[in-house]
Amino acid sequence: NNAANPVKDGTKIEQEPPQPMFSGDKVIPERFAQCKRVPKVANSGTPRAYASKIADPGAIPLLTEMLGELMRLQQRSRDQKNARSRRRLVMGLREVARGIRAHKVKMVVMANNLDEYGAIDSKLQEILDLADAEDVPVIFELNKRKLGKAVGKSIKVSVVGIQNVMGAEQQFKQLKRMAGI
Repeated sequence: NNAANPVKDGTKIEQEPPQPMFSGDKVIPERFAQCKRVPKVANSGTPRAYASKIADPGAIPLLTEMLGELMRLQQRSRDQKNARSRRRLVMGLREVARGIRAHKVKMVVMANNLDEYGAIDSKLQEILDLADAEDVPVIFELNKRKLGKAVGKSIKVSVVGIQNVMGAEQQFKQLKRMAGI
């Protein structure tokens, strides 16, 4: 088996097996540990060229407040098992694209520092094209970490689609006004 023992200048080189990885006190199976050993691609952290920001510095706190309130209301209606409640926010590239196609999304909030990968870039461009065709405003004020924090998640969030603004109409109108929409 040449893959396990590569040949260099006619002599076999012995490769030692990789060290086991742990999660707490448990050993991670090797097939999962291989994924964790792959070097991470550093994100530049700077806004990408597509991201056009609102000039008003008051837009970021207003957007954060609106997203937090909509998420709180969505969570409250889910906790009360209210059958008539509607989703206010959708998260993720696929869900937002689906919402725009179904004419449900009223505004898209997209992170301004998305990583540059082929599949993500094509989905991102699809969302931007759909939003342009449907006249849905797209806002790029927050980075992935701040966007996740604004919707009360402990993870980074790339895209949020606002479907129902009930409960945060005032902030929504102000944001549209600031963006010139």
